[in-house]
Amino acid sequence: MTCLPLELTALLPLWFVVAGVVVLLLLEMFSKEEGRKVLPIVALTFLVLALGADFSLLSRQGMPGALFNRSVVIDLYSVTLQAICLLSALLTVLFSSAYLKREKAVTGEYYALILLAAAGMIVLVSASEFLTLFVGLELMSIAGYILAGYLRIKERSTEAALKYFLNGVFSSAFLLYGIAILYGVSGTTHFPDLRLFLEKNMNASVMGFNPAVFVQLGAALLLAGLGFKVALVPFHGWAPDVYDGSIAPVSAFLSTGVKAAAFGIFARLFTEVFGIPGSWTAALCVLAVLTMTLGNLSALGQSNLKRLLAYSSVAHAGYLAVGLAAAVGNPADSVERAVAFYLLVYTFMTAGTFGWIAWASGEGESQTNFEDYRGLGYRRPWMGVALAIFMFSLAGMTPTAGFFGKYFLFKLAMDNGMIWLTVVAVLNSFISAYYYLGVIAILYLKPEENRSFASLPVSVGLFFAFFLCVLGTLVTGFLKFPF
Repeated sequence: MTCLPLELTALLPLWFVVAGVVVLLLLEMFSKEEGRKVLPIVALTFLVLALGADFSLLSRQGMPGALFNRSVVIDLYSVTLQAICLLSALLTVLFSSAYLKREKAVTGEYYALILLAAAGMIVLVSASEFLTLFVGLELMSIAGYILAGYLRIKERSTEAALKYFLNGVFSSAFLLYGIAILYGVSGTTHFPDLRLFLEKNMNASVMGFNPAVFVQLGAALLLAGLGFKVALVPFHGWAPDVYDGSIAPVSAFLSTGVKAAAFGIFARLFTEVFGIPGSWTAALCVLAVLTMTLGNLSALGQSNLKRLLAYSSVAHAGYLAVGLAAAVGNPADSVERAVAFYLLVYTFMTAGTFGWIAWASGEGESQTNFEDYRGLGYRRPWMGVALAIFMFSLAGMTPTAGFFGKYFLFKLAMDNGMIWLTVVAVLNSFISAYYYLGVIAILYLKPEENRSFASLPVSVGLFFAFFLCVLGTLVTGFLKFPF
């Protein structure tokens, strides 16, 4: 019983988020229409409490380590990823408040689903064995399926939910098959035990049975399952339709929080467990090149800002894969630090851009094409500057945080002798600059005489969300973080 207080305090962010889900559902059940005004405030309160608990863990001298019979691990990496996921949820709530009022679609279930997905993310990034990983992944995914189709009266929203659900089911099946094979070969579901088994038995052969073949097959299935979640090529086909069909705040959440959690556990598995020299370097390099290149080339032909960001999200998954490909020959913690930093930067700039679309797209998201924003930079200069900052950062231009995020990832590849992969990544960044700068150009083209942007108010919540995103995009690269 002496470890009980530690296990309670170490997972305090999770308990706060779960408590928030219960309170939101009770409020939805018992409050009248007027009572729904407090729903975003309640959601924000519990998310801020969870972030506070998470920062208190970051300020500790030592981390709790493995808990709950080694099912979860609370270390610097998992706590940092928890903070990123909670930040994504907080920004989503801020962007959603005015949006849902405008669409007359405010419900407690919406905010409860965001917190429920955040709870799944916390479990996922803290997992130290496969069953806990699967529980966290499914909790996050099921909430995401419902959020993708939240405005079910709209055909595009229903289509997005269906495509996201079907692809999610396939990815879960791949993941479960991979877990089953790895458990059958090694007899364990714990990550450290599996790593020890691999180090001892990768070259062993007993009665014609070679564990290495089945381990690689299991790892390949895990790669496919998680590849769907982070939209790596060729598992990316769902992303453009889902991000385009979902409401903009949900698209922000799916492209930041869900991607951060899935890529966080992806990095842990392929550095701490499967990061054996020579095992996955070639495969990850191929995936990185295909994902970067196809994502950027597909984005070049887009005229819809949400679809452009969807393909941009695919390309950024490729940049993150560059860091994973460099895992061999580097300590796991150096790779994890670079991945965590990039995910933090990516959350600020991508959530900010989707939040900007939620503000500028108008009722029913009727304005998401580039031409719809012609001249907005003149009519609403501060909002034009905000989007320009996000675009510069996504393109990786200095002195924004996007530049530093790419620098740390590409430096890992350079330090590991992967000069060719770094060159490909830099060339892809140049390609991406073309369509990102094209968005900025549209803002400052001659405005149409019959178009007015004066009817786009910026609420207090929206202002604070944009302020956080712009501030994070500009200063994150210059701060010294605990990790």
